[in-house]
Amino acid sequence: MHTKSSTPIPRDVLRFRRQFLVTPRSADLPGWSHRTAGTHNVYAHPHLPVTVTEDAGLTLVLLGFAIDPDHPDYDDASVVAGLAEDWRRGTELDALDRLSGRFALFAFSGGDIVVHNDATGTRTVEYLWTGDEFHAASQSFLLAEIVPLDGGDRADRFRDSSYARSDREAFLPGDTTLFAGVERLLPNHRLDVGARRQERVWPRGPLPSRRRREAAVEAAVQLSASVEAAILRYPVSLPLTAGYDSRTVLAVTPHHLRRGLHVYTLLYRHLTARSADASIPARLARRLGLPHHLIDCRGTPDDGWREAYTANTPLAHYDDWGIIAKGILDGHPSGAVALKGNASEIARNYYWKGSERPPTATSADILALQPGWSEIPFVAAAVERWFAETAPVAERTGVGLDVLFYWEHRCGSWQAQSQLEWDIAQEVFTPFGNRRVLELLLGVPAHEIGEEGTALLREIMSVADPSVLGVPFNPRTLRYRVLDRFQRGRNRLRREARRLLR
Repeated sequence: MHTKSSTPIPRDVLRFRRQFLVTPRSADLPGWSHRTAGTHNVYAHPHLPVTVTEDAGLTLVLLGFAIDPDHPDYDDASVVAGLAEDWRRGTELDALDRLSGRFALFAFSGGDIVVHNDATGTRTVEYLWTGDEFHAASQSFLLAEIVPLDGGDRADRFRDSSYARSDREAFLPGDTTLFAGVERLLPNHRLDVGARRQERVWPRGPLPSRRRREAAVEAAVQLSASVEAAILRYPVSLPLTAGYDSRTVLAVTPHHLRRGLHVYTLLYRHLTARSADASIPARLARRLGLPHHLIDCRGTPDDGWREAYTANTPLAHYDDWGIIAKGILDGHPSGAVALKGNASEIARNYYWKGSERPPTATSADILALQPGWSEIPFVAAAVERWFAETAPVAERTGVGLDVLFYWEHRCGSWQAQSQLEWDIAQEVFTPFGNRRVLELLLGVPAHEIGEEGTALLREIMSVADPSVLGVPFNPRTLRYRVLDRFQRGRNRLRREARRLLR
């Protein structure tokens, strides 16, 4: 069954959709909300929520949404009011560890500004200084609305690299961008604007050890509360695949709230209705008595869409994510927030080979986790800076460098870039993006996590709703392998035909 959005969204509304700009200068952004905080103007696209609390010389500005699993009934105003109290007590870091959501948080106090983002950095913050002026935005093109930017040869070096040419989802590491002088806020860090530096806020010490069952029980409670909070606030959708992550999110969704879920599967790249990633979700949905929808993202958008999409972020992946985003815009329920299973990989030994942790003794080892980065000088330099700062923290706390690398670079850059680009089509919430939940899961011994974390996620599902385990995960039977190979071949021919006709 296919779904369609109701009314097409005007192209001017798609420009920088769900993005923000914070600057001491005035900006020409018609239709955007505008507030002042200290000496700065806060501009937000009309589809981006903004919550402001002022209390005893402290102004907190929340851009996006924050969810408190301890209080699923709280709205953003209640969450931010609670944060203001924690700020006065000096316990704001503990409070932020508890929160889920997708947000950038600016704290103005006197002449000081401190910036945080959500646990996995999925609401991106890029920033620079011009003299003594501080500017921040969702991404660099918005900064270019008010200050000139100098990319030098960064964009050319990146796009001409073998890495960018061979990886259709190529991304940049944590704090670097395509523009010299523009940096990005890393997950697990805060930006001290006065000191002009990012400061690590997590991990603050060794993590408590947990048995798999114990961690699964506590994580299921926290995840379920986050999902409940989202459903109480918004119409909610769930992109379901044949894998583990999305099914875990479905399992923790409270039974009495599932009827409100819009369960769907994207058909993109080589996928068809007969592929495992479409047919398995359909079987599971039938088993649970839920309608299942397919959204076709395999069409060829018009040139106007290319122009709109690539103008919204410098690193836009138009030929892949951009085409998928057009399908989402046309087929996803307008206004629904999509619950994604991403970020669970942080606790799933992503870079391990069986029971062996990857080498992380040097910055070269870290660079090797993302093949091709070492040949791009400004990228290699960013990773080397991160390694020098992070290696002592990993040694002191016992949190693996491979874990922090995945969290702060792959999740905080690759996944964050994906969500930034798809802001043009939908809002997203990742319940696993919660430091308290990830602390629980990272405390489980490696031998209990299972191959690629599958045992850990199965445990959460068995606690939350064992019935979801009755349908296979990622089946690789001969039938599915033949179907995938055939469709991949057809897609290669189509791409080559489009290239020749372009």
